Amino acid sequence: IRSAGDLYPHIIQLRDKIESGKLTGPRIFAPGPIFTAPGGHPAGTIYKRNRYIVEHATRQVSDTRSAIEEVRKLAKEGVDCIKAVYSKTNPMDLSREVPQLELGVLEAIVDQAHSDNLRVMVHTGSANETRDAVSVGADSIEHGILPGADSIEFQNSVIMTMVEKGTYYVPTLAIAWAYRSMYPDLFSNSKKLLKKLHSQRVNVALGTDSGTPGVVIGKAVHKELELMVEAGLSPMDAIVASTKNAAENLGKGSQLGTIEEGKLADMIVVSKDPLEDITNTIGINLVIKDGKILVDRLDKSRCQQR
Repeated sequence: IRSAGDLYPHIIQLRDKIESGKLTGPRIFAPGPIFTAPGGHPAGTIYKRNRYIVEHATRQVSDTRSAIEEVRKLAKEGVDCIKAVYSKTNPMDLSREVPQLELGVLEAIVDQAHSDNLRVMVHTGSANETRDAVSVGADSIEHGILPGADSIEFQNSVIMTMVEKGTYYVPTLAIAWAYRSMYPDLFSNSKKLLKKLHSQRVNVALGTDSGTPGVVIGKAVHKELELMVEAGLSPMDAIVASTKNAAENLGKGSQLGTIEEGKLADMIVVSKDPLEDITNTIGINLVIKDGKILVDRLDKSRCQQR
């Protein structure tokens, strides 16, 4: 699991308990708190009425010095990556924009993170915001289009830069699907954008923004695969986005994402061929982590679910 912002240090403590064997669970790669402008999303939107969450799940910065200091601190304390929000869109009230990180501050965050060997995921909501984030070196773009965004017309120069820099695009179609009755254009535009970027060889990695109402952790991955195929990707393209590309987006392509000698043996076994129907991924029979069977639906006597 690549977390996209959680209570800190709680998420790191959970990750470490799993790594040490005290708990059974997935490998977690987490940025901890989300960098945003003072009053920006999500501190001034979905978290606004909960001071505890604002304090523990965000870092509100307005200048390069404080941004750099916070990145350095998180890096020393062991986060796996950095997350920043670079968007004016207020998902709770589209008629009101929220404060946005200055581009220079975002650039400082990215530069310091890279100095600390951490990758940076950036939440954007429009073509222009994506252009800016790519220009300062974001490793991945999350969403790209949100309700109220001005356009899905990504300039060819932006797409070329994403290809040249190896920037990953994480479309999170499941969010658009969950809100399709409220924002039908968002859903159709998100699929069109994914098809366009994929056709022009932009790296695509699967992500769902699980936790959004209607987007349930776990099941959302299977829905995202289905929506990727619906948008025009082949079943194999969608599977690669969820495995090989997702691992490379974490900077863990040498360890995870494909079944090869020398890599960690993390895999699932499904009952039917997902290349014939991508929804077959939900029929999981085996869950194997580091070569050990954690879930075995073929032999219930050996099932080690906890």
